[in-house]
Amino acid sequence: MRPLKPVLLSSTAGLFFATCQVGYFIQLEFYLSATVVSFYATLGMWLLGGLVGLLIRNDSATLALMATGLSAYYAFGWVLRQHPYDLRFLPLYLSLIFASALYSGYFFRHARPQFARAQSLFFHENNGFLLGYVVAVLELLLHGQVSVQVLPATTAVGHLLVWALITTRTHQEK
Repeated sequence: MRPLKPVLLSSTAGLFFATCQVGYFIQLEFYLSATVVSFYATLGMWLLGGLVGLLIRNDSATLALMATGLSAYYAFGWVLRQHPYDLRFLPLYLSLIFASALYSGYFFRHARPQFARAQSLFFHENNGFLLGYVVAVLELLLHGQVSVQVLPATTAVGHLLVWALITTRTHQEK
């Protein structure tokens, strides 16, 4: 792979992860609880999902994990809107956040060989992540709740397009 390809892949992954996290935080704030506990519960489940995702060895799980993560994200929002301020669903919400985060750990495990050093992978993913936070917050300010619905799917499609272009070209070069 050329150096630009893994940089694009890791940056778009970071963008996707950030828009999902911001979406989770905002939806919890609007429909469940506007406390710091919501923030830390979301962050904790995201980190746990990422940790478990590191254990997934299957090299062909990208699409399945992305589909699972996006499905979990949109199921989360749907259930929240159906049962606002109902803490009985908190275990379900946390498990859906966990499911969305599995791809993050999987991504780091499988993208690592594309970089000479792990620091480079994290640097580019973090840049995409920070950009994702800025974009998500600006979109939220400019377009409101619709951005929470649109951005995760949009960034997922962008990331998958980069992934598809890279893996298609890699297979053609062999």
